[in-house]
Amino acid sequence: MNQQLVHRRTAALAGAALLAGALMGCGASASAGPGGGTVTILQSADIAPTTFLSQNNPNFAIIRTVFNTLTTYDRKTLQPQPELATSWQQSSDKKSITLHLRDGVTFHSGREFTADDVLFTLKAVQRKDVSSQLKHVAAAITGMKATDAHTVTLTLQQPVSNLFDLFELMPIVDQATFDDLLKGRRFVGTGPFTVDSYTPGVGVKLKKNPHYWKTGLPHLDGVNIEVQSQSQSMLSSLRSGQSEVGLDLAPLDTAVLRGDPAFRVIASEADDATYYVASNVKLKPLDDVRVRQGIAWAIDRQRILDQALAGIGRTSSLPWSESSPAFDPAKAGTYHQDIGKARQLIAAAGAVGKPVNVAFNSGFLTNQTIAEIVQFGLKNAGLDPKLVPLQAADFFAKLGNGNLPGLYVNVHGFGQLSPATLVKGAFPFNAKKNASNFDSPEYRAVADQLWSANDPAAYGRANDFLLENQFVSDLVVSAHTFTVSSRLKNLDYTMYDYIDLDDAYLTD
Repeated sequence: MNQQLVHRRTAALAGAALLAGALMGCGASASAGPGGGTVTILQSADIAPTTFLSQNNPNFAIIRTVFNTLTTYDRKTLQPQPELATSWQQSSDKKSITLHLRDGVTFHSGREFTADDVLFTLKAVQRKDVSSQLKHVAAAITGMKATDAHTVTLTLQQPVSNLFDLFELMPIVDQATFDDLLKGRRFVGTGPFTVDSYTPGVGVKLKKNPHYWKTGLPHLDGVNIEVQSQSQSMLSSLRSGQSEVGLDLAPLDTAVLRGDPAFRVIASEADDATYYVASNVKLKPLDDVRVRQGIAWAIDRQRILDQALAGIGRTSSLPWSESSPAFDPAKAGTYHQDIGKARQLIAAAGAVGKPVNVAFNSGFLTNQTIAEIVQFGLKNAGLDPKLVPLQAADFFAKLGNGNLPGLYVNVHGFGQLSPATLVKGAFPFNAKKNASNFDSPEYRAVADQLWSANDPAAYGRANDFLLENQFVSDLVVSAHTFTVSSRLKNLDYTMYDYIDLDDAYLTD
């Protein structure tokens, strides 16, 4: 990692520390804890077994508690660190890599973890029926072989800049039970906890894995992951002591607890929750880039940050976290509210008074608040915006097939690591196929350039293209939050926000 990025990353972490407070709490070490006990984690949606090989928010609490990945990024240096892979060597042309795997690891079934399990998982990501935003990386692997039980060599069709993003995102699954995993019937991993029971729509009960490969861990006896759709109900449960962790409470609810010594509000250092408004460019007047630019100038990003997100994050016109090598502070502030510019562009496109739908997931209050602020700005800019609340299932179905009825408000990730992962995999930005139906040979070329090399010139080209075309207008780069009882020590998480409870313990 270049020195400039290290300095920038250090500054970003310092800011996050001021917001979030001490992550580990009281300076306690794992060995100081008494161990035992069961932690209850609340989240707003049920886990999604069919998307276990993707980054999907409802799975944040179960991926790293039940499974392990090949590598894990150090959050301060962003360098990959060993997990199930203990070391690796890449060829000088970056077209092959040899991974040395950890010995003495067993699945919850008692079967030994071997190189064949890595090959199986990679091939699973390549399958057409398996969902993964990193499928493009797996597809670039043209050869894979196990040279012995604990060594894997992969050959790639070209150098790729986000290979370790795949290794971090992808939990290693049990080939004997993988199809049952996708159906939510069996969850067999190598992680610190085993699945005791799963009740769809209700939650998952985990118990300690006595044969975990990290000696002496975990400390906890178990973890309950419970579905609670209302943020206010999560807040009540936390305050009453019925639960210890709330995932992504509504920002205004997290603000209520931020000064309470009984809790810590941890804003993820990944900063990978970026709120945006995007356009279905097949629909008029959103097919005109001048209208899309006018919309970008019409929106009050600061109001969104203050009123919808309780100040968690920063306004931005670009999708990147400050940890990304593509982050450019000079360009991140390109768009801000300027109603005069917005009116001028919309008038030049002949769109004054034109109706525009603004769709959002009605089950997520934060997005509703953002949609209302967007609507107010568009009215002032000369458009005729109409809010279109959609049930979650309907919203995401339309998002997936590109049929949203105009503008749409949502949140995306993948801005924190390799820029290629966003432009090749994140659905709002995927250069091959995206939710906005935006298609451009130039954009595909930009995405391929980012993918083949970490080239600073490519970062600038990508930023300029995204700022010019505005098929996605980024508004605020925010963070997933973990609202944690002070009784729970040593909660950790990965750069993909998978919760890590290896060292966690409860105090009285």
